[in-house]
This record gives sequence, structure tokens and C-alpha cells, in this order.
Amino acid sequence: MEKQEIVDLFLGYGYQLDIDSLEYFYQTPDGIRSFLEKLGETKTKPKTITLEVVRALVEKPGMDVELISGTDSKQTKNTVQSYVQHFTTRYEKISKLLLKRLGLLNLMSIGKISPRAKNFSIIGIVREKDNAQKTVVLEDQTGELLVYFDDGCLEEFHQILPDEVLGVICEKKETVGVKKVIWPNLSLKKDVSKTAHDVYCAFLSDLHMDNAKFNKTAYEKFLDWVGSVKYKKFYIFVLGDVSSKKDDIKNLFSDLPQSSFKIFLKGEIDPDVEMWDLVLPTPSFIRLENSVSLLLCHGEFLTNYSNIWKDLPPTMVMLNLLKKRHINPVFEFNPRIYEHDPFLLGAVPDIFVSGHFHIPSLMNYKGTTIISTGSFVSSPSFWLVNLRTRETLKLDFI
Repeated sequence: MEKQEIVDLFLGYGYQLDIDSLEYFYQTPDGIRSFLEKLGETKTKPKTITLEVVRALVEKPGMDVELISGTDSKQTKNTVQSYVQHFTTRYEKISKLLLKRLGLLNLMSIGKISPRAKNFSIIGIVREKDNAQKTVVLEDQTGELLVYFDDGCLEEFHQILPDEVLGVICEKKETVGVKKVIWPNLSLKKDVSKTAHDVYCAFLSDLHMDNAKFNKTAYEKFLDWVGSVKYKKFYIFVLGDVSSKKDDIKNLFSDLPQSSFKIFLKGEIDPDVEMWDLVLPTPSFIRLENSVSLLLCHGEFLTNYSNIWKDLPPTMVMLNLLKKRHINPVFEFNPRIYEHDPFLLGAVPDIFVSGHFHIPSLMNYKGTTIISTGSFVSSPSFWLVNLRTRETLKLDFI
């Protein structure tokens, strides 16, 4: 097949070839039809076929993403019965986690606390919290109990949230005082989960391309970087708030390398546009490459907890919620009932990432990497993780 015939064939499908891709197909004409079929199946169509586009489709490995749980879980009608079942399930699942913790000695149901009991432990749901009196009403299936916090437990008291499930070690005198609070927490992992081969994950969010303060210079630096890397397996997670304009979102995903896997979690400003390899609900608990688990969210709902714990950086807010094994426990903040609660964490993620805060930060806790991404409005700094080594690199586009 002559070069002009190849050019005419691609033009017939609405594509232009650059010099390198034309030479490629001139040398391997048998691959043209297969390439055009694969290109037709992609959601993002390049304006010009480059050699990178060709190699991405011809050599691109398969995407390996398993959705473990997410907010696309079926919602149930809010009735008294479903409400009771929702909290009963939460209590039972988190109680099982608490029972694995050391320290809950002489554990009792609230209804079985005798007048003679002096030192005991209970597991309950926080039904009420009085910040002025420093008291909490805990409830289980047998009853309720008012407990008091003295000056020695005030730090723990301030971390307590309505509707969460926790354990307390108590001492009863005239009133029932709390000596210590026990949360489910994260178990200490002996091994940090990794992939057998290099798998790179870039996390970005909050581009706000429709905002007058959008940093176009920083964005262009990002495009230069992402276009220059040659990772064999490369996941790009866009964690929401790209733009309220559909064309901005389309342009972003068109600008990302064809060789990468593009995964999108919508933020509160993003319209519905299908221009990527995979769309996930927020939050989503996924497993990559059958090895590493990731908890991903845009993070708008986390603002409620950041407002409660005003002095904490985003990663500490995220850690506090991880320790509770429920990342959105206050029912008022999300008054929906799901068939399977997507915020309840039976397992601990290897990596927890959130957007929305616009504050780039990173911490590691008991084998879990906790990441907050920056913004192309204020702090254009993001993160790259190699899942084989679990090394995390900060990407500054300032």
C-alpha cells in the first residue's frame, strides 16, 4: 500500500497522520485495520494520529481495576425499619472490629450493668454529645448510658462524633466516667501491599478550569510533564472539580496521554460527560492490579469534619475517620441509606486519596498512605505513587 493510499484511508475515517505514524503504517500495513477498530472503540478520539497514539493502542496493557464498594450501591427507602437496620448493621460490623482491640476488659451490654459494677467497658453508638457538659449518651440494643469526660479525656472527647460506634472503658462512682476511648483503628500491617511490576498512579483534582484564577501556566507545565513520561502502566486519577463546562472536561481528557488509563470521580461542579476509560462514584474502594487497595473520593463531604476539627490538616482529618472505620459517620451529613454502606470500612485501604481541600499533603500511618491533592487555582501540587515500591513523589507545577 502506497503512502498516499494510507493517508486517504485515514482521512476517510476522519483522522490525520503525522510523518512518524505514516511511516509506521507504511512498514506494517497489515495492522491498519486492527488499529482503526481499536481506535473506534476508544472514547477519546485524537485530532492527529501520532506514533505515541499508535503505540498506546497497539502495545497498551489491560486496565486492572476492581470496584469493591462505592456510592453507586443501591439506595433503600428511608423508613423507620431501614433506619434501624442501617444503624444495627453499623453497630454489629464495627463491634466486631472493636472486639479485636485489646483493652475492652469486663465488656458489658448497657442493660446488664449492675448497681455493683465499678469498672467495665461498653460498646455503643453515640446518640447524643453535649459539648458544654462534656457528656455523651451511648446506646446499644439493650439500653442507653450517660457517660462523663473529665479533663484527662478531653482530647478524646473532641474527636467523638455523633452516630459513630466506639468502645469506652468506664469507672462508676456517683456518675459513670470515661477513663479511655477505644476506636476500631487500623491494625498494624506486617507487609506493605505492592505490585510485582512498576505501576504508576498520578492523582490530581480541582483544576477549576472555568475559574478566573485557573493557573493556565501550571496546567501547561503539568501537560508537558505528563506527555513526557513513558511509564508502561500508568493510571491517572482525576478526583473531581475539573470544570462546570463540558468542553473543559473533554479537553482535559483529550490532552492526557493515550497510553494512560484515565479514571474520573466527579466533583460537585462537574457535569455528566463520558470521555474517559472509567468513571467511579465518590467515594470508591477499589483494588488495582489485584494487589493494592485504594479508597478514593472527591472529598466534599469531608469538609463537614474539617469544620469540626478546625486545626487539623486534611490528612489528619482523613486519618481520624479511618480510625473510626467509617469515613462519614454523622447521618445528618449524608441522610441516605444504602444496601451496602459505602462509607463503612470493613478493610483498611493501602492508599486513601481525597481532593477538594486544595491543600497538598501526605502522611503514612501503619502501612496506609494518606494523600490530599492540591488545586490549579491555589496550590498546583499533586502526587505520583509507584505501586511496586510504594514510593510517593510530589509533583510541583508552580
